[in-house]
Amino acid sequence: MASNVLPLKDPKALPTLAELVSRVRQMAQVTENIGLHHPHLRARMAERGVTMRQILETVRKGEGISGPTKDVYGDWRIKLRRLVAGRRVQVVVAVREINFTVVTVI
Repeated sequence: MASNVLPLKDPKALPTLAELVSRVRQMAQVTENIGLHHPHLRARMAERGVTMRQILETVRKGEGISGPTKDVYGDWRIKLRRLVAGRRVQVVVAVREINFTVVTVI
């Protein structure tokens, strides 16, 4: 009978890139969960000519390409990429428990 029991997931275990990408996609379905107010993001959008539509499409359907890494604020950062409107767009997002913030666009 003990062989049928699965151990609980270690709460201190690090999340995988796939888990965080899945969480971001799920949270992105509700617009209030997406933080787009980071000043660095706005500056890079203007500098690189990237639209809000391209960023949202990348967040909602992009593939995870790097991370997760923990930042100084305690958030998990991952990088997503997607081909949107004929252009490759990469974004870095800071993932929290109930929401996330798009930090920059590349």
